[in-house]
Amino acid sequence: MPGFLLRLVLLLAVEGAGALLLGEVGAPWIPVLLGVFVLGSAIPHGTSAEFPGRFLIASAAVGVALAGAASWQDRATPEAWPAQTATAVLLLFQTAALLRLTRGRG
Repeated sequence: MPGFLLRLVLLLAVEGAGALLLGEVGAPWIPVLLGVFVLGSAIPHGTSAEFPGRFLIASAAVGVALAGAASWQDRATPEAWPAQTATAVLLLFQTAALLRLTRGRG
């Protein structure tokens, strides 16, 4: 379980940094999303995760960074709930997938 928590905290830090960088006006979004994808795919290192599991985690990380940036920009408006809901659903899915990969059932 400590390996799972460490991987989850690292993944949340990468996604949070990506969301903050994407929230700036004129941010270079391609390098930011590429960095989030590469770091997200490296998180399951040391597990039995093959390409599909790593791709799933990395893709969810990019989605969380994008949805998080959108929800952070519109957080004061009532129209922000779709982005906030997407962020929450992606985080829940990603946490379950990472737990499954870390425990060796992926």
